[in-house]
Amino acid sequence: MSSPNHVRVTEARLAARSEAAAMGVTAELISDLVETFYGHIRSDEMLGPVFAGAIPGDWGPHLATMKSFWSAIMFHDGGYAGRPMPAHVKLKAQISPDHFDRWLGLFGQTLDEIGATPAAKAAFEERANRIAASFQAHLFYDPYENS
Repeated sequence: MSSPNHVRVTEARLAARSEAAAMGVTAELISDLVETFYGHIRSDEMLGPVFAGAIPGDWGPHLATMKSFWSAIMFHDGGYAGRPMPAHVKLKAQISPDHFDRWLGLFGQTLDEIGATPAAKAAFEERANRIAASFQAHLFYDPYENS
């Protein structure tokens, strides 16, 4: 017999998958998004050097992680259990809010390029903006800055 919590998790995952499907979000779209987006990142004058320093070799594992991450975000499939903040904290001296703005701009551009539906684009961008705001608050917010 399953626990009430298991039932709620299963129902939430089914609802997320249904919502994603209605928006045109598929595993293939996520894969295309990640592959195309990080291709743009690698060639970007601002972001490319930061990422090249953080991922100096084989990008395959990072791309696989990002596909798992976005699948977990969009499908609530539980496929990502990483901790992204420590990796970004290591880069704090090399990045600024401008890097996040550029990242978000390229993300939106990529969603257009790969043909994401307007609903899918809005859903991805809403989540990306929330994530970027959270990272920036953690990395750059100083409660004593204007004291």
